[in-house]
Amino acid sequence: MELRIDVKAERVALGGTTLTGQWVDFYAMLALSRAGEVDAPAFVGAEAVARAGPWRHKTVASVGKEIARHLAQLAERGLGDIVEHRGRTRAWRLALAPRALRLRPSRSAVGDWLRARSTGTAGADEACGWVRDLGALVDATVAIQRGDAETALGLAASLSPDLGAVEPALEGWSTLVKGRATHLHEDDDDEALSQLCEEYLKRTDAPSRAVGVRLRTFLALRYRYRDPSATLAALTRLAAELELRGDIGSLGAVLNAMGVLARRAGDVAAGKAHHLRAAALFAIAGDHARLQATLYNVALCHRAALVREGRAMDREPLELVEMCRRVCAQFGVGSDSALAEVAGAHWSLEMGDIAEARRYLKEAEALVARIETTYDQAYFRHVRALIEQADPTGATVPLNDLRSAHTLYLKAGDLPAADDVKRLIDGMSKPGPRRPRGV
Repeated sequence: MELRIDVKAERVALGGTTLTGQWVDFYAMLALSRAGEVDAPAFVGAEAVARAGPWRHKTVASVGKEIARHLAQLAERGLGDIVEHRGRTRAWRLALAPRALRLRPSRSAVGDWLRARSTGTAGADEACGWVRDLGALVDATVAIQRGDAETALGLAASLSPDLGAVEPALEGWSTLVKGRATHLHEDDDDEALSQLCEEYLKRTDAPSRAVGVRLRTFLALRYRYRDPSATLAALTRLAAELELRGDIGSLGAVLNAMGVLARRAGDVAAGKAHHLRAAALFAIAGDHARLQATLYNVALCHRAALVREGRAMDREPLELVEMCRRVCAQFGVGSDSALAEVAGAHWSLEMGDIAEARRYLKEAEALVARIETTYDQAYFRHVRALIEQADPTGATVPLNDLRSAHTLYLKAGDLPAADDVKRLIDGMSKPGPRRPRGV
């Protein structure tokens, strides 16, 4: 008789019986206790099982009763001698020899998977100082929502190295904070982000996989100016996997990145389709921060379609911008970016509404003053120069803004936008009115 445990597929094969869900955690605990032991292994108690995976949502008494019923079912199938017990509701161990155990992908991977799904002990809680760490994580997350990457990285660096001993998912949260903060620094080296992504995508527990996927989308968006088609192909395969897993939060993040890449690759229709699906998934998941960002991306696709078709600017992109801003206002999100406000100013100018353009620009200026994203800074200066050129007030110098925007676009890696601004700079000495260009 063999016991086969595959944590990647999340199933257990016991004789002719296949088990899934919480039983993968139960048999993984028993198998790790048994594997490699010469003498009889220790019994695994109900308290230990109650800290593992889905079991931790149940009381210790309920855990014991449910396992006792399971043992009775095994006996009915002629498998009653597989698991020994010290009181049917109290403690259990495998009666199989270590050579009868098949742990996949490996014994160490099964151990990592189980640890990542299990809570720690009271002693680990005290050693970790989890209240302080939890506060630092909350503050770091708030800092990211404000666009303050430097503060977020400092708080993440202060966390205890033993944070995962209290709750493994907290380690994933801290890694995601570091990844998001690194992503805000568009001029930073990608090596740290790539290493984190590679590590977490290799893990088998659900929180780590979700973190790995989100880190992958950060990298994809950083590469959006380089080779969007190649990156898009890789994300398409990842999206197919996530559809099967049912992880709509991760799938929404991937689809949103795919929409950006598709638009950059010239397929505006595909970009819009990806963004619309992502927006719906974020709304279902209650992820309002990403919902508002995705609505802005839908607006970009619609505006790009108008430009490609040679149609005049209409109000629909601005209506989408306002949807984005309503989400921000009602749910307290969006202060990490000024793109919606800058785009509103830009597109209002294209429609000839200077007053509305200046209103949007004033709101954008308050956000740009405290965020660190290079692209936001570049786009703001670009549009401010366009508005000042169209309606001079003397408050700013368009040429200075354009030169600053050109440098920042190059720093962010957006060469097409940098080229647009360079043409504006070169043409400022030429006579005649100029028509504002898009970014």
